[in-house]
Amino acid sequence: MKLAAVVADLMMYSRIEAVASAAGAGLVRVDTPAELPPPGELDLVLIDWSARHPDWAKAIRGWLGSNTSARVIMFGQHTDLVAHREARAAGLGPMVARSKLISDLARLID
Repeated sequence: MKLAAVVADLMMYSRIEAVASAAGAGLVRVDTPAELPPPGELDLVLIDWSARHPDWAKAIRGWLGSNTSARVIMFGQHTDLVAHREARAAGLGPMVARSKLISDLARLID
């Protein structure tokens, strides 16, 4: 499995990296959705909505439009209700809490 993480928080990235490594998955870290590998190269994309830039929703939708096979999971702090609403309003689906992402990641990769 090949996955990418759009995440600025290096502590969170290290947690994702540990799970991915243990599962034998390939992982690439990028700072913005514009830096994601070309469509078709990824199975799973993890996006930290709390580290977003103003144009993220458009960039993510554009990337998704050309890659329907990758699963995208938005995540953020469970207390950031504004971010949760913004992700839904942008048509990017519900977000999961960071802790939920880490606890479910091995299963998602498998």
